[in-house]
Amino acid sequence: MNRGLICLIMSACIFTLSGAALAAPSQVSVTDYGARGDGITDDTAAFQSAMNAVKEKGGTVEVPVGNYLIKTHLNIPAYVTLEGIWKIPTAFTQMKGSTLLAVEGAGSETGTPFITLGPNATIKGLTVYYPDQKPDNITPYPWCVACAGGDNSSIIDCLLVNPYQGVDFGTRASGRHYIRGLYGQPLRRGLFVDKCFDIGRIENVHFWPFWNWDEKTGIRDWLWKNGEAFIFGRTDWEYVFNTFVFGYKVGYRFIKTKDGAMNGNLLGLGADASNIAVLVEETQAPGLLFTNGEFVSIAEDHPAEVVVKNTHTGVVQFQNCSYWGSSDQIARVDGAGTVSFNGCNFLGWNRKRNKTPAIELYGGNLLVNGCNFMGDSPQLSLRGKAISATFIGNHANGPLAVTNPAKADLQIGLNTVQKPPAKPKEEAGAIIIDDRDSQPLIRYVGQWLTADAPGAEGDYYLGTHWAFKGNGESRAIFTPDVPKSGRYTVYVYFGPDPGSDHASNEPITIRSAGGTRTVRVDTRPQNNHSAKWVKIGTYRFSAGRKSTITLTNNADGNVLADAIKLIPIH
Repeated sequence: MNRGLICLIMSACIFTLSGAALAAPSQVSVTDYGARGDGITDDTAAFQSAMNAVKEKGGTVEVPVGNYLIKTHLNIPAYVTLEGIWKIPTAFTQMKGSTLLAVEGAGSETGTPFITLGPNATIKGLTVYYPDQKPDNITPYPWCVACAGGDNSSIIDCLLVNPYQGVDFGTRASGRHYIRGLYGQPLRRGLFVDKCFDIGRIENVHFWPFWNWDEKTGIRDWLWKNGEAFIFGRTDWEYVFNTFVFGYKVGYRFIKTKDGAMNGNLLGLGADASNIAVLVEETQAPGLLFTNGEFVSIAEDHPAEVVVKNTHTGVVQFQNCSYWGSSDQIARVDGAGTVSFNGCNFLGWNRKRNKTPAIELYGGNLLVNGCNFMGDSPQLSLRGKAISATFIGNHANGPLAVTNPAKADLQIGLNTVQKPPAKPKEEAGAIIIDDRDSQPLIRYVGQWLTADAPGAEGDYYLGTHWAFKGNGESRAIFTPDVPKSGRYTVYVYFGPDPGSDHASNEPITIRSAGGTRTVRVDTRPQNNHSAKWVKIGTYRFSAGRKSTITLTNNADGNVLADAIKLIPIH
């Protein structure tokens, strides 16, 4: 063979091999660059070096099992995926699998995010844990994950155990973001979206007590006073699918920023144990389209599943949604926009039994059609600057009570009413006050919840009121109207204990003509005080409403306030 040809072939081979050797890798491990994963060594530089090694043409950086201390923060370059071992969203996996330990920025909400995602960058299969955060002394931190500005940043199958702030896809532009399988217990803010001018997608996000919910630490009350799970600013036709939040002051908040407000498709959203499940300050004209939602508000003062502020000018539509809990009301609607409820179920409002309607309209327009009001309290009141309302084809379990003091344009018709079942029969002459009676017979102070279960086995009549154990701040005050002075035997009704969390020492205080006395009752089922009348004692009562029987939560477990009974002694 010609010597020149041989040399040419050998040169080509050498060039090809050297080019392959010099080509940037597409997949590396953080351990290739010195990461230890022992929870002690600072692995920040190793992570960043590994990601920089694949950033030229894009690639994946693997994070094997380990606890990786990151003393500062990480920047995920464009086209790079940082991937741990998890293939599904996990729960309670701190210090397991691929866990990143975040410590920078304690004491301030502002500062560099723990992870910043470039365009087309992804984190996947990771757990992020803040080891220095304490449930009894919540400390601010900067955002856990944020986008650098640009399109197509993604979060897939990750657990953010306890960040003070979860995901910031709003401070910088975040078009076509994609979040799927994100679990965690963000404390102050969960997910913020703004500046999304092209469709973003969020699905299967679950914000729940994956870190701590021990009421003794105070974290439950802290979250009820401060926590906001989702905050949406300007985003154009956002798709939100199958998301759930538990234990926040606000479940879903919709605001107007300098860039505008949101319109979007919201399917299968849930919010439980909130103060306000859905808070709307503003929307775009195309509106928010809620379908198949489940919303529960029980926490703090004046809980309501939906609150629409007086700043609202857009459209909000709820279709085939369910609302329940021990709320003051289902919806308080204000502003100049339009809100509609179609084919929805309403249960558990008017928890203080003070005739609060399920829905109050203070401004704008309202449509309520084909809905089921599963309670005996008022359904609707039009007040203030209410413009118009339709209330058509609905069903109510109690008397139809729709009022219009605003003299708005109200169209009402084709509604049906179901007569409630008769109350249980008791002894002749017995004085009964049920928890569903109204003032002045029964008055609630502090936080009480309701277990509204018409026909439920064990409750006295159509459910019961109950309260978490506490220090006596929650009181149920029964004031019987005694027809004749004399001696009466007092009974209190206690229903079943499905959660095995009832008090062994629920206090009942009787203030009567003979003075004041407190009796404590073991309400646990093993002591045979479940689902029955319990005799408290015999006392002298004066005629009229001069005596009270008060149940409080100053006990070692949850307490009930279901019904009381006075039987005259002849």
